[in-house]
Amino acid sequence: MKQKLSVFSLLILSFVLLFSCFGFRRIASDTPEAREVYSRAAYDTYAEDIFASRESFPGLIVSIQADNDTLYGEENGLLSARYMCSGREGECEIQVFVYDQSGTPLIAQNAGLRISGATSRNAIRKSFRVIARIEYDKQHPKFTYDLWNGRTTLDGATKPIQEYSSFILHSVRLAMDSTGIHNSVGYSLARKAGIVDASPTTPAAVYINGKYQGAYFLMPAKTDNALAELYNIEKKEDIEVVSVFEEEKTGTQSRPEILASYLTFVDFLQNADMTDPSVIEQVEAQLDVHQCLQYYAVNLLLGNGDWLDNNLRVWRCKDNGLPYQDGKWRFFLFDLDWIGSFSDLVVMNFEQATQSADYHNILPALLKNPEYKKEFTDLIYQMEEDAFTPEVIDSVFAKEEERMHDEAAYDFQSEAFTGYLMYSVNSSPLEEKDYITMEDRQILIEDFRNHLVNTPALINNCIENGF
Repeated sequence: MKQKLSVFSLLILSFVLLFSCFGFRRIASDTPEAREVYSRAAYDTYAEDIFASRESFPGLIVSIQADNDTLYGEENGLLSARYMCSGREGECEIQVFVYDQSGTPLIAQNAGLRISGATSRNAIRKSFRVIARIEYDKQHPKFTYDLWNGRTTLDGATKPIQEYSSFILHSVRLAMDSTGIHNSVGYSLARKAGIVDASPTTPAAVYINGKYQGAYFLMPAKTDNALAELYNIEKKEDIEVVSVFEEEKTGTQSRPEILASYLTFVDFLQNADMTDPSVIEQVEAQLDVHQCLQYYAVNLLLGNGDWLDNNLRVWRCKDNGLPYQDGKWRFFLFDLDWIGSFSDLVVMNFEQATQSADYHNILPALLKNPEYKKEFTDLIYQMEEDAFTPEVIDSVFAKEEERMHDEAAYDFQSEAFTGYLMYSVNSSPLEEKDYITMEDRQILIEDFRNHLVNTPALINNCIENGF
């Protein structure tokens, strides 16, 4: 591991040294805080080569440094041998640097690195979670630069989120987010549809020990720490989070007691008389019904093909008498790699979501209540008007493609492109027919766009035929 970053670097690195090492940069803000970030960024030994390798960068640049054996060692390398490990067992210490397009350092500190995802951990091009901890950097136990331009708390106070514990580097690859804008389009449309906690995304070029890894985008994490930050919850210990199908996907369930509590509620709901006012009172004491109906509606309109029986994560906070701290279960909107499904899958998803209790699905039970059923259909119609018109969809596609296009173009001609094309190390060797061009990508984008535009009519037809 290279020398630890510290505020003491201010004492050993002069202003002259900073500019001799980083002559291609400018100080965006001549403040002690800005100078300290520059001082810490001077330890990024790969920065000069990274910035010299390209004429320009369209988005942020993330540079990760760690001992090569720590990352790629045959027995214990995080990326080569321990990529299926979870928790602290699957974490290693790194140095992380984030720069804007001009080379101005925004983040520069010691941190932890984990592989992010479940079955996608097998992918050659992996997603990561970058974690700030006091044990890695006593002077910088949190990240303090807002990578998403103005995030605020959702508890009604709208306080700027000035410190956070981790962020996600979500990879772009053919078998998942094939266009590079599936997730960013999905989250943007969800926000327009009223999903207030839909993740912001920021495109980035990612490098590990100076080697280009491909086009990525940065997202806030979805952990108990991240929830505490987003909802202004004082004690993260008051929060319970569980991935319902974690064991099916990874072989282990990290929160079995929380899962048991959630499934107890599911069993109660699926067997309840939803016309009994006393039962409704119990349901509404344990579930944010409106948020739940929003969650189902937006997933259906997005044509999410990897959702009900796979990506299901719920959370609740102890009842502290404050907004979102009321003991009610709520749902995460996450993993939008496979939205924009084909017509038959859209219809199948609607039928499964509204009629089948399999996979701990609670929507059919809620729809037995006439008021909830009306609210659900009203939400769909309102979301269609607010977010899923062709005009809105086209504007979102234009914006997200403007942000990602140039980085995708660089990725497509880079040595890292095989990581985009191949799903895992066990994939067959690439042949000439496996390679795609930016023109092929444009066809994928048009196909994706057309599926999203056509989905509302399919959903409406399902509603009109009764459910």
